[in-house]
Amino acid sequence: MNMKVYPLIGKTMLMIIFSILFVGGLIFLMFMSLFLRWPWDWRQWFIIAMWLVSGIILSILTPLSIYYEVNKKYVEVTKYRKKTVYSYADIIYIDEEKSMKKKVIHFYTNKGHARYLTFDRKGLLYKTMLANSKNRISKEEFIRTYPNVKL
Repeated sequence: MNMKVYPLIGKTMLMIIFSILFVGGLIFLMFMSLFLRWPWDWRQWFIIAMWLVSGIILSILTPLSIYYEVNKKYVEVTKYRKKTVYSYADIIYIDEEKSMKKKVIHFYTNKGHARYLTFDRKGLLYKTMLANSKNRISKEEFIRTYPNVKL
């Protein structure tokens, strides 16, 4: 039962566009403050064009290179070429209310680390994680076990 599912494209694109605009704005402000007396010529337009081209390339390649491989024993998350494996046995708490509201699976591992995975289109990853995570505990028990973790 190996299935490859892709996260919601809208959330992924929103994250990419926000990152591109934020970093682009910082770079633009840095250049403007450093070179305030630098007259507008081809160099500024070249920098803006290169940033725009790299942003377009990033926004095309990112949704194609982020996916989840759902298995009976684990979820393998591939982002670009980096692979991370989350075993269902290590998942002790899934915040179902927050996950459904934000369309982002919000879960905790047995080490108390918070992890976030964007929903796929059909919610298959979320349903599979709920069904296969046998070591889950209640919210009250989780708060008792990990008092320093903020839910």
